[in-house]
Amino acid sequence: VLVGELLRAAGRERLGDDRIELFFPEWMAGELSVELPRRIAAFVKHRHLPVEVGDELAAACRSAIDGNITVLDGAIYSALEDEARSRSLRDPADWPVVACAMALSAGIWTNDNDFLGTGIATWTTESLTAWLDRQPR
Repeated sequence: VLVGELLRAAGRERLGDDRIELFFPEWMAGELSVELPRRIAAFVKHRHLPVEVGDELAAACRSAIDGNITVLDGAIYSALEDEARSRSLRDPADWPVVACAMALSAGIWTNDNDFLGTGIATWTTESLTAWLDRQPR
């Protein structure tokens, strides 16, 4: 979800909505540092755009991350690893996200089904947008 939102202006705007607080585990920062440049390069290549457009998009993405997302240190959620792993049956590698949600008593924003059955509330982009549309600014 995060990479997809970052690549669209409307998505970056949604990330900056002050009615929501966004967090992700520190391991995702490493994953993001690999996946985001790969997706930006593919976007630029597929659309035959100048490299500078990719550079500008990368800067906008970094700004959206730095200004709107709190990266949680592993010390905050690592004590919940065993419980989170036992809940992360569909994708065991997702345990840090589950542990963060448990530590914060928060939901998970996702567009896949890997977090179903974890006991954590999940929000799709569609359901989150619908909720935001009903909330006063």
